[in-house]
Amino acid sequence: MKEEKLHNKTKEKNTNKKVNIKETKKDNKEDKIKNTIKDKKALKNKTREESDKNKEENLKPDSQSKEKNKKVITKILAIIFIIAILIEAIYGGYLLFEKFKKKFKSINVEIGTSEKVSLNDFVIDTKYLDNSQLITNLDDVDYSKVGEYKVVLSHDGREEEVTLNLVDTTPPEVKFKNIEKYIDYTINADDFIEEKNDLSEMQVEVVDVPEITEFKDYDIKVRVKDIYGNETRNICKLYVKWIKDEFAMEKGYELSREDLLFNVEADKDLLDDARLKEITNSEIGDYEIKTTKDGIEKTTIIKITDLTPPTLVLKDISIYDDERISGKDSFIVSATDASGEVTTTMKTELDYNKLGTQQVIIEAVDKYGNKTEQTANFTRHKDTIGPVFSGLSDITVSKGATINYEQGVSARDAKDGACSFSVDSSGVNTSAAGTYYATYTSSDTKGNKTTKKRKISVKHNQADVDALVKNIASSIGSNVEEIRDYCRNKISYGHSYGDGDPVWYGFNNWTGNCYVHAMCFQALLRVKGYETQLIWVTNKTHYWNLVKLNGVWRHMDSTPDRNHRKISIMTDAQRLSTLSGRDWDHSAWPAAN
Repeated sequence: MKEEKLHNKTKEKNTNKKVNIKETKKDNKEDKIKNTIKDKKALKNKTREESDKNKEENLKPDSQSKEKNKKVITKILAIIFIIAILIEAIYGGYLLFEKFKKKFKSINVEIGTSEKVSLNDFVIDTKYLDNSQLITNLDDVDYSKVGEYKVVLSHDGREEEVTLNLVDTTPPEVKFKNIEKYIDYTINADDFIEEKNDLSEMQVEVVDVPEITEFKDYDIKVRVKDIYGNETRNICKLYVKWIKDEFAMEKGYELSREDLLFNVEADKDLLDDARLKEITNSEIGDYEIKTTKDGIEKTTIIKITDLTPPTLVLKDISIYDDERISGKDSFIVSATDASGEVTTTMKTELDYNKLGTQQVIIEAVDKYGNKTEQTANFTRHKDTIGPVFSGLSDITVSKGATINYEQGVSARDAKDGACSFSVDSSGVNTSAAGTYYATYTSSDTKGNKTTKKRKISVKHNQADVDALVKNIASSIGSNVEEIRDYCRNKISYGHSYGDGDPVWYGFNNWTGNCYVHAMCFQALLRVKGYETQLIWVTNKTHYWNLVKLNGVWRHMDSTPDRNHRKISIMTDAQRLSTLSGRDWDHSAWPAAN
């Protein structure tokens, strides 16, 4: 055993020894390789150093030039740097200047400008528009008056104030005219102005006013100036004469002295009546009138023209489909002209196969060719309307009366004229009071029928009223409140007093005011055996009833009004409390204590 262990130990030792030898050889080999690489690197480095040394040796002669170039480059870079700093400073200054530089300007605008000013008008340069805005509201600016307005604007939030000056540098627009006057004329500057316009106040004046002493032509210097000194001048003609040079008149016009003379009172003897009449009656053309004054002769030309068309008046025509008219003359009411000759022509052809309305054009021409046209309506229609009744007013008669139903009644058709008619009065009973209707009928030749009803009233008498009240009383009880409520609820409130017969009116029409209610209530109470009186306030604006109940008087009101429903059966004091300050004559009726 020991020997085996020793053998193994020796064997392991020999094995380790072999491994160590092997590893030693490996390490030596690796060292040898490393040394070889190291030697190669050293050789390479040595070669590089020698190469660099050779290069340095080659460059050494230019080192001074290189140093010099380096200094130049440094100086250039310094200059560029300084320039960059200066540019930045200048740009910064420019930006600062731009920020605080005025962006807006004051402006002058002529008054009356058709377009209101805007932001564009105030900016100094359009490049400022994008970031600018108007702060001041210009809607209140009156562009028709000279004035000065302060305007605030802003650019990038910085505000500036400028001025909007409304100025007037435009002279007035004036339409001058020449005038004709008599020798006694006093010059008035406004006489030479036909029209003038300016937004400012104007003054009209004559410069160097001449003295008017002769019948001749004068040059008048007229000036129109506004309050801001703008002016318009013109030389106008003043023709001083006693008669007009020319006068135009339409045929048919009556020529008079007033048409020709400037001073009729002073110069009326210069014109002859016969000559004026002769020209008035002349045909169209030119005619002369010669006059002489202060040794000066004047010839006036009278021009008679006829430019006025005839006067044509038409009327509309409406016929039935089976009728015809005579032509254009049916439409013409009148056709007149100063020339005395008018020819009329219908320019429309009538269509008798067409129903409805057609427009008709008629022309009138005078002897000088002046024309006028007028339009009328021509209507053809079928006869579909029956006769029209007249005289069918309501009839009121007493019981038992005889009625003449045809008296005062007529039926007339638009095409046929008077038509016969029939009357059906079978529904009328004159022996009994009430309202009835008679029926009237008429037809034309085309078979168009008209039917109308006529109201027939048969008057009642007291017996009718009593019978009506008894009939109603028989249908209700005898309790006073029941009787009152019947009148209150059945008869609605209205404004009628019953047309002189309130009981009949109330129980037939079932409406009426407080007087009708009180009278109907009283009529029923008496049928039922109650003692009652009608009572009213002093100004008669309300009526009600006094009723004797168990030997004492009490107030009762059958009017359907809430104020009179408060207390059913009332004493005097209770009645007063419901009358809103009104009262009755207590001495005229028994007390209800």
